[in-house]
Amino acid sequence: MQPFKPSPPSPALNESAPPDAQLRIAVTFKGRASAGPTKLAARLSSRSILSFEPAPGEMETAIEALRQRGFTVSGRGRMTVSVRGSVAQFEEVFGTHLTPFNLSKKQSYSSDQVFYPAEGAPWNPDPALSALIDDAYIQWPHIYLADPGASARPPAVGYYHLDVLKDVPAKLNAAHIHKERHHGEGIRVAMIDTGFDHSHPFFTRNGFTSSVVLAPSATNRRTDPGSHGTGESANVFAVAPKVTFIGVKLGDDDDPNGGASILEGFQEALKHKPHVITVSMCYDLRDNDGVSELKELPNGLKALEAEIQAAIASGIVVVFSAGNGHYAFPASMPEVLCVGGTFVAEDGAMKASDYASAFTSAIYSGRHVPDVCGLVGMLPNADYIMLPVPPGAEIDTGNAEHDGTTAGDGWAVFSGTSASAPQIAAVCALLLQKNPKLTPAEIKALLVRTAIDVREGSASPASDPEGLGIKAGPGIDGATGAGLVDAFAAWQQA
Repeated sequence: MQPFKPSPPSPALNESAPPDAQLRIAVTFKGRASAGPTKLAARLSSRSILSFEPAPGEMETAIEALRQRGFTVSGRGRMTVSVRGSVAQFEEVFGTHLTPFNLSKKQSYSSDQVFYPAEGAPWNPDPALSALIDDAYIQWPHIYLADPGASARPPAVGYYHLDVLKDVPAKLNAAHIHKERHHGEGIRVAMIDTGFDHSHPFFTRNGFTSSVVLAPSATNRRTDPGSHGTGESANVFAVAPKVTFIGVKLGDDDDPNGGASILEGFQEALKHKPHVITVSMCYDLRDNDGVSELKELPNGLKALEAEIQAAIASGIVVVFSAGNGHYAFPASMPEVLCVGGTFVAEDGAMKASDYASAFTSAIYSGRHVPDVCGLVGMLPNADYIMLPVPPGAEIDTGNAEHDGTTAGDGWAVFSGTSASAPQIAAVCALLLQKNPKLTPAEIKALLVRTAIDVREGSASPASDPEGLGIKAGPGIDGATGAGLVDAFAAWQQA
């Protein structure tokens, strides 16, 4: 995708939300605490999260109450429930009025419009329902972080770029692990994205196997019109070619504005008991000034925060992209393994990618993004890694305008932190194969202390309130965190 370009959401003038439009709604619970996650003054942590776990029967009682009011359950996690309902149902049950908000077409939002209470809208929820839940929030669309038949072999382009199978594992120093006959066997990696067309000859002829499940409202396990998930998943197979890959598709092929939320996708992923979950999507928590980050996490994202904390507390490694100039959430959560970008030139010189986000969170005190880096290209388009995509799909045709490939050939050159997150998720799989007892915190510590220092370059200017881009330097720095992951060095210490 294109890097961040400020364009705040705007209400559709003199319009009301269509009564029959469907909403994705996250429901949280109070658990044993006096106040639920949306009312808590302090931030959630992997230690405090279990105090909000619903008591036996509490979630079922709330689900029945929601069902009686016309809502249907679309996803269920340990801490939260996702439901679907119409605008009319939401307005009636919660005593409010919803306004259409248009979202920037310059960003890869999962939908171009959202229906939400405008500032000053009434809020008078059904008292009987309010007694059973903490709160209910409409989920905003998320941002994907990228930008005749296909051949198993990529086309030639006239500039320096990386071959995903040869160069990505080599530059992350994973090839040495492969020589030790560790390829990720037995480790389940769940990737949540647009979809996964693994019928592409790149996957079939290289013997890569996967299974794909549908999040609520997603359709067709074998297609990926958005093409983002197909291309970026190649980064997983390049580094850990024999993982048990579980693709969680969010996209609705028939309705570009349909499909599932990140929370619904995350809840679906948890059903399959993954060791690692990787997500190349975000919410951009940019303040109204267009240059700085919000100071507080919006309540509508606290259900997702709760499920992520619970997953990490249970031992699942959760990896998120740092963003492409975004103030990216959930990457900014301290417990998440957040992956930024390093550009490695043809001569081996390394510098921070100016396409990748780097920032100090205004929400989580002391948290700096990123923790470590994978391989990411440079502005303006991050054309860096040759990746397989469904022929004629969105990225195949869109990137052909600048990446040297041909529309319809089933290949595109792209990266972004969408590429770096699955790269490092695959490294985590290699570490877990060697030592299954490693905790998420131990894996992060391993990657941080063995990373290769990156001392040159600057991160994206769009994630810097000064508009310059945080600079790299000796040691752990603002632009690249601990630096470029050295998979073999981490593996030796696992």
